[in-house]
Amino acid sequence: MDTNGISACERLVMKVIWDSPEELALQDVMDRVNEENGKAWKPQTVSTFLSRLVRKGFLTSYRKGRYSYYQPVVSKAEFWKATMNENARFFAQGDMAAFACSLCEDILTKEDVDRLKRKIDELS
Repeated sequence: MDTNGISACERLVMKVIWDSPEELALQDVMDRVNEENGKAWKPQTVSTFLSRLVRKGFLTSYRKGRYSYYQPVVSKAEFWKATMNENARFFAQGDMAAFACSLCEDILTKEDVDRLKRKIDELS
């Protein structure tokens, strides 16, 4: 899966859909994206993003009455894992340990590192 194949705006739409416990129609997606991200997108804008995501294979849609509802084809966990792998390949030549070490040095808080240590200990 090419996670670079979707734009930042499309990612915002996907996150709303992933975080929802129920399937959403266009109006629901638009309302949530606008509320959560301080946007003022119109229905046509969100509809364009949804159509692109369907075409790219990230979503499916079905009609129920007058409305189309959207379901993720790619799970949030699958997307996250693919994104991390792509970043590790790009920034650390595929060396996941080097990538994780870079996170520990530059991004993670002490609490994050302690949590990571506990997880590594569980896996050992």
